[in-house]
Amino acid sequence: MNIFESTDAELPTSMHGALAELMAAFVNRQPGWTGSGGEALVDIEPASLSIASADVIRPGRPGLISVVAELAGLAEIAVHAVLGLRAPGDDVRFLADADDAPLGLLEDEHGMAVVFDALSDAELSLLLLGAVGGGDGEPERVRRVWTTVDSVTLTFDDRLSFTVYQQVPMEPGPHPGLELVVALDDVGFNHVPAPYALWRRSGRDLGVAQDYQAGGTGGWALALTSLRDLYALGGLPEQAGGDFATEARHLGTMTARMHLGLDRAFGRQEGAVSAWVSAVEEAVAAVDPTQLDDEQIQIVLGELRTSPVRTAAIRTHGDFHLGRVSRTDVGWFVIDFSLGGPQGSTTAMLSSSGPVYRSPLADVADMLWSFHHVAEVAAIERDPTGRLRLTDLAEAWESRNRSAFLAGYLGTPGIDGLVPPSGDLAPALVSVFELERSTTRQALRTLAAPG
Repeated sequence: MNIFESTDAELPTSMHGALAELMAAFVNRQPGWTGSGGEALVDIEPASLSIASADVIRPGRPGLISVVAELAGLAEIAVHAVLGLRAPGDDVRFLADADDAPLGLLEDEHGMAVVFDALSDAELSLLLLGAVGGGDGEPERVRRVWTTVDSVTLTFDDRLSFTVYQQVPMEPGPHPGLELVVALDDVGFNHVPAPYALWRRSGRDLGVAQDYQAGGTGGWALALTSLRDLYALGGLPEQAGGDFATEARHLGTMTARMHLGLDRAFGRQEGAVSAWVSAVEEAVAAVDPTQLDDEQIQIVLGELRTSPVRTAAIRTHGDFHLGRVSRTDVGWFVIDFSLGGPQGSTTAMLSSSGPVYRSPLADVADMLWSFHHVAEVAAIERDPTGRLRLTDLAEAWESRNRSAFLAGYLGTPGIDGLVPPSGDLAPALVSVFELERSTTRQALRTLAAPG
């Protein structure tokens, strides 16, 4: 794998004031960015930004500057942007769905430049890919395929993807999500797009080029199609044309193999079932204590609260749901690890060195809650005012596919070393983790989006 270290040709500090203005304009255009207190990051002033690094990736016109800035309001995250420099009057080909408005002006030794987000410019995106060593020829087609809160992913000729991180860890070190991808690839887990070019600056990961899985269908879209068919025709889920159960079982198997790969790559710690359950109870009570009133939930919590069992804790995906996976002709792939998931989750256990270790069943709970989420979203889509009549169909679909996923997961050779030994304990622990996921997600009002 190629590693590109952008440490040469750093801009002088005398230009940091102008760069802070451009970075403020960049941050103000990012939808969904929030501060450490959950407040929206809008109307950011240049004075609230401190330039940590500014590297000239390509001098002249068109030019490229990679800027990392620390921002008041983001406690552990720094902002990264690739600024594209154009001569005034240049004819620019902007990518579809990209913001084509300039961020501002910048003057350097080459004169005045109009500055854009380089990832909105087709030519500059190609030049950036070439600079980090991700190109082996001249791609002809560039498009934006994936935009999250913390990254933008471009594809080149539908054979290569290039992800640039726009939020990176404040302290130098590997990007948590990318660290998992590289480690899984190293141990032979072939359900992630293979990385072959990594972009770093002073030990901080800024981007990665990977194989692109052309022709894949997102897990969310696949499940939604299945539910639409069921809701339209009625009957049993297994009789609907888009029955999802086989895919759910294969997805469970792939998830187990991912966890086994993460165990090989990073090793394991150990956690007490009782401690995890007590922590979940505290978290749920703080958000919505009525969720704990259900008699069946109280029975499960009571049994697990006194359990003497200790079980494996490993590095996990961290925010695992149907929006993070894709089905291709050769099977399921994990296509997004984001920034490493819910670092503050009560189901997490921090090691002394910092990375989050959780029960792998927390990832399982995330995915099973996603099955519930997509069933509910599909019902709202079909009948916004009277969706209660779809409840029986939704519950039947959920039950069938939850069982299929768990069968695939728990039936994978070797997974018994990572989950509690009792046959009833694993599903019970999953239900507790899912209770926390459900409560916190509802509190964040994310019902209308994948995840």
